[in-house]
Amino acid sequence: MAMGIARLLHRASRAADATAGLGQHLEPRAPAGPSSLEHQRQVRTAETHLLYENADTGTAVSFVIASLLAYAHWDSIPRVVVVAWLLYMLLISAARSVLVRLYRQASRSDGEVGRWNQAFVIGTAMAALGWGAGAFVLNPASQPTNEILLVFAVGGVMLGGASLLAARPEAFLTFLLPAGFLTALRLATAGDPDHIMMAFLAALFTVATVVTSWRFHLAIESSFWLRFANRDLIEGLQRAKNEADALNRQLELRVRDRTARLTEADQRKDEFLATLAHELRNPLAPIRFALEALKVDAPAAIAARARDVIERQVGQLVRLVDDLLDVSRITANKIQLRREPLDITRLMAIAAESISPLATAAGQTLHVQPPSSPIVVDGDGARLVQVFTNVLQNAVKFTPRAGHIWFTADEQSHQAVVCIRDTGVGIASDVLPRVFDMFHQAEPILERTTGGLGIGLTLARRLVEMQDGQIGVRSPGPGHGTEVEIRLPITVEAATAVPSERPKVAADRALRVLIVEDNLDAAEMLELAVSRLGHDTWLAHDGGTAITVATQCDPDVIFLDIGLPVINGYGVARRLREMPEMNHVHIAALTGWGQDEDRRKAHEAGCDYHLTKPLSPATLEDLLATIAQRPIARPSEAGTPRTRRTDSGGALG
Repeated sequence: MAMGIARLLHRASRAADATAGLGQHLEPRAPAGPSSLEHQRQVRTAETHLLYENADTGTAVSFVIASLLAYAHWDSIPRVVVVAWLLYMLLISAARSVLVRLYRQASRSDGEVGRWNQAFVIGTAMAALGWGAGAFVLNPASQPTNEILLVFAVGGVMLGGASLLAARPEAFLTFLLPAGFLTALRLATAGDPDHIMMAFLAALFTVATVVTSWRFHLAIESSFWLRFANRDLIEGLQRAKNEADALNRQLELRVRDRTARLTEADQRKDEFLATLAHELRNPLAPIRFALEALKVDAPAAIAARARDVIERQVGQLVRLVDDLLDVSRITANKIQLRREPLDITRLMAIAAESISPLATAAGQTLHVQPPSSPIVVDGDGARLVQVFTNVLQNAVKFTPRAGHIWFTADEQSHQAVVCIRDTGVGIASDVLPRVFDMFHQAEPILERTTGGLGIGLTLARRLVEMQDGQIGVRSPGPGHGTEVEIRLPITVEAATAVPSERPKVAADRALRVLIVEDNLDAAEMLELAVSRLGHDTWLAHDGGTAITVATQCDPDVIFLDIGLPVINGYGVARRLREMPEMNHVHIAALTGWGQDEDRRKAHEAGCDYHLTKPLSPATLEDLLATIAQRPIARPSEAGTPRTRRTDSGGALG
């Protein structure tokens, strides 16, 4: 019997040694970080749950082994003792089974885990006492075989319990220690050397089993720590993934929206370019035929008619370019307003005067109704007239013959309210929200019956908003006309007069004028216009020639193109300003470049004026007359200051 127990303990010792290396590296994870208490709770809950998951196996094995032992000892000890012990073991097994069922059916909260663990440990302790008691009552000294069977049975139950109860230390300690040490105590009470040796080996077996169970417990606990730590990591990654997915969806929606807007903008750009080409070609056609009419010996009436056509169509081209430049300046916040108190009646009169010929030619009636009492607004007179004119031009374009246009003004809530209403084609409700969009026009490009680039209302709205006003459009629908309402803040200051046209300035003397232009036709036409005003002219078509001619003709005025071959206009101006004999010369940059940066460069190069093409005859005449009225400053009077001015007459510097 002693040899059998020794072999059993040797196998247990080998199993313990095999897991020793693993157990050394599986210490419980130390709590760290704000979630350590939560992890501890999760691990304890999982360990308790594992106990209950394994409980059915332990209960069934205990029932079978207890029944076999009772059968083996049925004839060797009093049957009443066997029956009493077996009933105790069956009752304990049944109670533990009921406890497992209750656990599985219960809705367990975090606070109840400790109670469920305590109940399980109590059941385990009662089962251990039963096996320990069996070592005493089922151990007849007269039958060594039954004694060895009992020791092997208890040892087997302990090994099984070590694996099934390793999840919680209190569970396997309350089972292994009573069962093992009570069995060792029963063997030691026999008193002979063999039983004492068996008792020692049983105690050693118990210790080895406890150590093995503890290592199993460390492995289980470490695995749970890793599991919940990884679960937090996985949950964090999942949250990050969900956030990334939501962000991707938002980005996708934004990309779709941006793509749709870019597609619409690209379509509108294409339509605008096509419209621009159309609007530029329309004036060119009558200009070309008018020029052909002037080539032959046409009657005076036809020649006059041709000249009127050319003047009107060139004016249309200039307005198109001016509108585009104004929109560009407003978009870049480079337009400057000259605000002052203005009488709204005077502004309306100027706008009505400019639009009346168009309305008359279109067979329309323009009704102008100024306010009953003077209304003074604070704004830029030229820009407000431009706003009114743009809206009136739209009304003329979209109103059929025999139609009516009302141009009225009144005061409402301390605001000047200007209304322009027509009996024209009207605007559909789905188009109204976009009438102020850049380049937007209601009709498809091939179905338009009126001209324009679709920037008139855009320009009007931005100019009005820059002067602290509002503009809105209403229309009952197609065929029912349109009403544009402009609201401007009223000021109490006295109104400033708005001249309808600039006073003419007469030239006191003939000037010596040098024209520097690489476009031969442009140079020739400008020379013709200057000569007709009574001034002497010289021509140069590149920068180098310009400097040479200037030193020879001693000019009073130089019209200087910027984009010149050999030396550009800026370079020509700088070189001339380096010559003391050229200090008296008035240099006017005449160019197609009209941005603020271009004006600054012209000023730095030494130009007195910056004029953008096309130069109007009136501006040319006024400029030369103004210069002619100034005292003659020749080289001997070097140092005479010159006033530098821009296109509109404002100072450059």
